[in-house]
Amino acid sequence: MLLRCAIIDDDRVFTDILAQYISKTDFIELQGVYPDAASALAGIDFNRVDFLFLDVEMPGVSGIEFLESLTVTPPVIFVSRNKEYGADAFDHDSIDYLHKPVPYARFLKAINKAKRFFSGSAKGSTAGDSARIFVRHERMWIRIPVNDILYIKADNNDVVIKTHDKVYRTHSKLRDIYDHLPEERFFQVHRSYIVQLDKIEKVDGEVIEVNARTIPVSKTYLREMYRRLNISA
Repeated sequence: MLLRCAIIDDDRVFTDILAQYISKTDFIELQGVYPDAASALAGIDFNRVDFLFLDVEMPGVSGIEFLESLTVTPPVIFVSRNKEYGADAFDHDSIDYLHKPVPYARFLKAINKAKRFFSGSAKGSTAGDSARIFVRHERMWIRIPVNDILYIKADNNDVVIKTHDKVYRTHSKLRDIYDHLPEERFFQVHRSYIVQLDKIEKVDGEVIEVNARTIPVSKTYLREMYRRLNISA
């Protein structure tokens, strides 16, 4: 799982430390650092950022005011030098609230919360039908039950997620979506397709059928798919 974040904070010393923490953490990628709300609005592509580290106290517009100004509210880890803002932060459904200075161990606790927030459950867990993933669709974060997903298709720079009754399009890479899914339930059958194994209805050589949709299977993945389905090639 790779999570992309941005930092919005006018405290240069703290943002340098936070950037170092992020660089040491293999499942988080820093997209940018912004000292105030105006530069964040101008610089952040919210379709490419999963969550924000957001300072509550900033000159001009506070972090909470900035968040309330957005049409679509991204998930946030609030940071502040004052503990008094904690209640306000959690009123905005934040992932976590960090009180500066932030030790690395406390940072790790917060980003592991973020990881659980986006995956719905740990990858490979036995959460079953309750597992969910978040995707950004039409400028909103949508939580999709994993069990509802039939297949996922790469489409240029987007990923299309098909459920029984809906189609979601999100600006992402196929691999990044795959990393959010329980590995025992999903399998990449082609460079452009991931399928939920128990949704496969028919198998015919290098072709499978999911919900009446014909999907090709690359030779690279064919043997492993047959093994995962417990059928003879």
